This record gives sequence, C-alpha cells and structure tokens, in this order.
Amino acid sequence: MKQRILFFGCCILSLILVSFGCKAAPDNVAISSDGVTISFDVQGEGEPALVFIHGWTNNRSVWDAQMAHFSKKYKVIAIDLPGFGESGYNRTNWTTASFGEDVTAVIKKLNLKQVVLVGFSLGAYVGIETAKTAPENLIGLVLVDEIKDIEMKYSPEMLAYMDSVLMDVVTNPTNEKLVAGGFNKKNPRVSYERVLSMLSSHKNTSRIGWKESLDDALRWLNEDCIESLKKVKVPIVSISSDMEPTNVEAFKKYVPSYQLKIIPDVAHLVMWDNPEEFNRLLEESIQEFKIKAE
Repeated sequence: MKQRILFFGCCILSLILVSFGCKAAPDNVAISSDGVTISFDVQGEGEPALVFIHGWTNNRSVWDAQMAHFSKKYKVIAIDLPGFGESGYNRTNWTTASFGEDVTAVIKKLNLKQVVLVGFSLGAYVGIETAKTAPENLIGLVLVDEIKDIEMKYSPEMLAYMDSVLMDVVTNPTNEKLVAGGFNKKNPRVSYERVLSMLSSHKNTSRIGWKESLDDALRWLNEDCIESLKKVKVPIVSISSDMEPTNVEAFKKYVPSYQLKIIPDVAHLVMWDNPEEFNRLLEESIQEFKIKAE
C-alpha cells in the first residue's frame, strides 16, 4: 500500500512539474514559420474577422480608431509585424513574403473562419502576399493608400532615393518632413506626436531589419507585385487619398474586379486624417465582400 501511495504521489508531482515547464504560448502571440513571435490584439466578435496590417516602422496602434469602431460588430485583429511593436526580431530573412507568412500564422493561430485583410502602405504589399495563397477563409483584401500605378517601374536611382528619404524620416523625424512627404495633412501636430510615440515604442530598439525590410519592399514593388496579384483570387478594393491619381485600368488588367474608393483632401495616413469616412468606406467594402462570398 505504501508503495502504491508513493507511486501515485510521484505521478502527481511529475504532472505538476510538466505543467509548469511547458507553458502554452500567450493568447495574443503567434509563432511564424521561422520561429519569430508575432504579437497582436484581438477585440470583439462577429464575422468576417478583420485583420489589420500596419505600414513600415508603424505598429498595431496605427489602427486604434478602427479597432475601437469595428470591434462593436466584428472580431478585429491588429498585428505587429516582426521588427516592429512588441513582436520579435530574431529574423534573417526580412522579405515582404516572410511578412505574409507572419499574417498567415496569426490567422491560423486564431482559427479564423472568414477574413478580410486590411493593409496600409507596406501592409498592402503584405496583404497581397498573404492573399495570394488563396486561403479558403479569405473573402476580401483592402489596400490602404498604396500601389497607385501597378505598372510603374522605378529606376535604381529612384529606389536609392526613396530608400534614403524614408530612412531619414524615421531616423530623424520632424513634423515638417512628415507633412512635406505627404504622410499626414489634418491635425499635423497630433499626428506627429503619434508617429513619435510609435517610433519610440518598438521592442526592437536596435531597429534590426528596418532597412532590410524597406529594401525588399521596394524590390517587391518592382519585381514581384504583378505576379503576386495574379495569384490573388479574392476581390480587392483600394481606399486611397487623392494626392496622386490611381491607374485603375492598369490594375484591372490583373484583377478585373478591382475597385478604387477615394477620400479627398487627406494625406497618406487616410485613416488618421478622416477616420469617419475611412470607416464608412471600409464597412461598405466589407458588405460587398460578404455578398460576393455568398
């Protein structure tokens, strides 16, 4: 009898030790295919789930107004891409395609049944890379103020110039640079403070991968964008500013169902400059995606 009690006691102790030694991943963290941790916020309930993807050097807080608004009706997820926000940065392959795999990892972690992707700036490229695998649960993709002329090819000199300007903006940010660069227009001082807050809040204080991810995004725009778009099987909508014209006909060569929705008198951060109109157009697009998915 004593031996039996001792045996069961050892079993119980072993189970306790195992449970403490094998902690499950937090609910708001996914692990990408290369082992990088991806942090995200989840709010609300309802389908489709909206997955928000931020731009280069942003973090998920860029979507705070949309998370608060749309969580009243839908499940909403805002992701920190690796290298930004609270996500990991132990990565060597800083490509747009790898960011797409990160978003897919979050979708799988949450077992989302019906998804609309919403990508701003670099996040638009990432959304395309995520969508091109045509997951069965994806019903639509929204590109936010990005890819105005899909057939434009940038010279090496122009790519180098864009790289240097963007790196300078995030390394030595000023309100004047943001306004002159067309990043924000309304409430520039408030927007500037928000940008500074994002830039100072990254766990990746050494900015590992920032230049590498920018370089690959510019390369992707020249070399991979059209081929990736050809593989996207869901409807695509752009919600853009009117700062520069969008070549809709060129886009429709590769995505016949493509739609453009314009918000006038705003800059690149359209969802900051006019959140009410942005939210209205996004809700309109969600309803259109749902009808097409039926």
